[in-house]
Amino acid sequence: MRTFRPDPILRTRSKERAAFADRYYDQDLKKQREWYSDKANALKKRGEAIAFLVIFLGAATTFIQALPGGPWKSIVSAALGASIVIVEGWKKIARYDDTWRAYRAASERMKHERRLYLNAAGQYEGHDEEKARKLFVSAVEDIISEEQQLFWSIRHGEGKLARADAP
Repeated sequence: MRTFRPDPILRTRSKERAAFADRYYDQDLKKQREWYSDKANALKKRGEAIAFLVIFLGAATTFIQALPGGPWKSIVSAALGASIVIVEGWKKIARYDDTWRAYRAASERMKHERRLYLNAAGQYEGHDEEKARKLFVSAVEDIISEEQQLFWSIRHGEGKLARADAP
């Protein structure tokens, strides 16, 4: 059985590309990919917390109706119902679900682009280092630009992200 031994030139090129990609993400983009990932996680947690709150308030409303009692029951039920409307309204305004999906998609696309670049695959195959670097920077900037356009279209109610892995 033969053992795979990577070409030392390819290994060196891969290390150089990794150093460039890390420097680009860390210095030029000021850790943009990590920011997208962190924000996506935070927004997803907020969206899930709000969804849980709505479920809890709905269950509490039902539970209150099952209790014996007087006039306080209708007041508490009305307050719980109003709370659900307010929370759902805020959820619609804040658009946590759409935004976290857009951020996650941008983060994942940036990771994917980095892997292609490091392995000289896809659009980077067969190009010299300078051309490959320019293609890499251009691809990452396009991802950020697309995410920004999507963010503003979501904020203005013009669209939703259909899939988390949308290209």
